[in-house]
Amino acid sequence: MSALVAVIVPLALLLGLWSAMALGAVRLAGQLLRLAPWVPLLLLWPLVAGSAGEFTWPLLGMRLGVDATVVPVLVLAALAWSAAGWFAGSRITEGRRWFWTGWLGALAGMHLLLLAGDMASFYVGYALLSLSAYLLVTQPGSDEAWRAGRVYLIMALAGEGALLVGLLLIAGSLGNAPLAELAANPAWVTESAARWWLLAGFAVKLGILPLHLWLPLAHPVAPVPASAVLSGVIVKAGLLGWLRFVPALEGEPQFIGQALLALGLATALGGVALGLCQTRLKTVLAYSTISQMGLLLTGFAVAFLVAGERPAMLAALGLFALHHGLNKASLFLACGCAPGASPWRLALFALPTLALAAAPLTSGYLAKTALKDLVALAPTLPLVSLVLSLTSTATALLMWKAFGLARTQTDRSIGLHPAWPLLVVAGVLVPWVYALAGGLALEFAPDKLLASLWPLGLAALLVLAWTRLSGAAVRLPEGDLVVPIERLVSLLGGRLRRANGTRTEASDDEDDTPHTPGQASRLVAQLLQLEALQRRLPVAGLALLAVGGLLWLLTLFGGR
Repeated sequence: MSALVAVIVPLALLLGLWSAMALGAVRLAGQLLRLAPWVPLLLLWPLVAGSAGEFTWPLLGMRLGVDATVVPVLVLAALAWSAAGWFAGSRITEGRRWFWTGWLGALAGMHLLLLAGDMASFYVGYALLSLSAYLLVTQPGSDEAWRAGRVYLIMALAGEGALLVGLLLIAGSLGNAPLAELAANPAWVTESAARWWLLAGFAVKLGILPLHLWLPLAHPVAPVPASAVLSGVIVKAGLLGWLRFVPALEGEPQFIGQALLALGLATALGGVALGLCQTRLKTVLAYSTISQMGLLLTGFAVAFLVAGERPAMLAALGLFALHHGLNKASLFLACGCAPGASPWRLALFALPTLALAAAPLTSGYLAKTALKDLVALAPTLPLVSLVLSLTSTATALLMWKAFGLARTQTDRSIGLHPAWPLLVVAGVLVPWVYALAGGLALEFAPDKLLASLWPLGLAALLVLAWTRLSGAAVRLPEGDLVVPIERLVSLLGGRLRRANGTRTEASDDEDDTPHTPGQASRLVAQLLQLEALQRRLPVAGLALLAVGGLLWLLTLFGGR
């Protein structure tokens, strides 16, 4: 029952908040907002309760509970989301209704997909999370935020479409199958192309190249606590989707795993290359997230190369996701605390950057070593371990770039919120505690330590060489590929409008009828009017949330 409570409470709090505001109960609304940051801690309740906290509704096929696959992301969500909510409670002063609507809606979706034990509940939670996150991206209300929101929504809906195709292919033969049944009987994979649709759909959330376009636009414009959960927690929903719905079978063709491995490494290195061409701290951190998600894909690909290694893959990826999420969320919170204002703050900023670069004895060292050990199980790929080490060099370069940008944020009037140092401490300690509790091997051998040290030395040499060259830095726009795509769409739209206008004028001359705009022009005008309405009122965003809730209700009452 505790699992059901963890799902219902965010939705009930959201409903209560809107009811209080509608009735003018300002004091009640303020009390509810003080509770909101701590709702993610409810995720720890079903984790502690175990099987006693499970909830089932046989009539509708609904199952809620906790299994080993979800534990590291569940711990991550409880800690990082609570810290970011604490930060938001004292720092978000404008657009609070819009922000907390998206915050609580996304939290309810995250709780549902984390605790879901059946296919329909997972999808509804995922859809609610995606739609609610749109409100977090657009909360500032600037032109930049609306642009990022458009790109995010297009990418999110494209991913949802791919997921829906894949899930319907499964449901056509299995119905609303329990997730445990899918994991125990992956033979359904051979009967359809469902897992390839699902692989692509979840890759959008993770930001795998070239499906990353939303991420470097959304993170910089979103409020700091929203960026922390977007980059630290929400992207991990894509990883959970892969682990739940994209199984590897024995006897898989080697080219599948090799292609996924190559894509993962390309994303890991490409994210760094693009991030080095940016000038804003939050954008650099966003591209760093893309790079780190490429490393998760690299580990995920091993299951397609070596049969029977799913338990090792789950352990390594879970540890890596926990390590990355805590450290990246702390770095985004740092962006709201002027990290360059004092040496103490710079030291706080440096700790998670060293962890992400896998410096010796950090949580990143532990996670990266586990990832290398996992990849080493594939004997046909001797050079991949070397490339993984070089990704540490690349990450160190990007973190040096981030550190340099952090030093410029020196406004002492911005206070240091306690959520930031507490999350830094969590990033240092929690991955080690998780590894010890899970029985993971802790590697302190000299060769392992040396293997984690030389990539950082190489990065230091490259930084030194670059500073001596004093060459002009390469600059790329945020969102990289989005810019040429937008220009192409604008060009095609302009030509279409002109063509429609020409045909309309010709028709007017021939028929002597009143001038009417072309169909394409009318469509463009209607879309612009819709966006203008959306900017003035939160109705459109709330409608998206309503759609997500309606999907869940329809799924429940349509269950087998």
